[in-house]
Amino acid sequence: MAKNDLISEISDKNLDVDKFARIVINEEPIRREIINQVLNNTHIMVYYHSYNILAKASELKPELFYKYWDDFASLLNHKNSYHRDFGLTLIANLTKVDFENKFSSVSEDYFKHINDTKFMTARHCIQNTAKILANKSELTEDILNILLNIDELCNFSEKQKALLKSDVIYVFDEFYEQMGRKEMINKFVKAELSSISPKTKKRAREFISKYEI
Repeated sequence: MAKNDLISEISDKNLDVDKFARIVINEEPIRREIINQVLNNTHIMVYYHSYNILAKASELKPELFYKYWDDFASLLNHKNSYHRDFGLTLIANLTKVDFENKFSSVSEDYFKHINDTKFMTARHCIQNTAKILANKSELTEDILNILLNIDELCNFSEKQKALLKSDVIYVFDEFYEQMGRKEMINKFVKAELSSISPKTKKRAREFISKYEI
């Protein structure tokens, strides 16, 4: 497929992400070009759709993308918050095949986004910790320490922090059995029964009911 034709197709608002994810998995030249578009194209419909394709493909076949780790890691410090979001997701996907433990060299850059200048990027960071915990259980204690101290680590408004805690509780729920310090987790969740965020309050109630704490 010619480059201009590829760009035209992926910028279509009705893009079939699953179809292109399969193409990217099976055709290396197109895979490289889609990665190039994420990294270098300045048109949002091109780079955002290219990212959607990569996010799907790298979740299905992360081993095909591991050699691009450094390219994806460079997005963590991108001036555009969308690209920082891309980096958070793509790196999280690749932790499944991170046999060289490359994550250890980017972990500080990664988790600093819990206090990103953009609130939605902070949410992306917390949500993606679920993938990291699934793939790197040795980081459970470190990640737990970050999540339990979300109030001290973040400079967001009270309303934003309240919503952010819904994502924290989601991660706690997914990995409760493998986590230590359950008393501290339980205390954290119980405190959110009076949250100003309806979503967080609901998630806290469900958590407490599920684990009978």
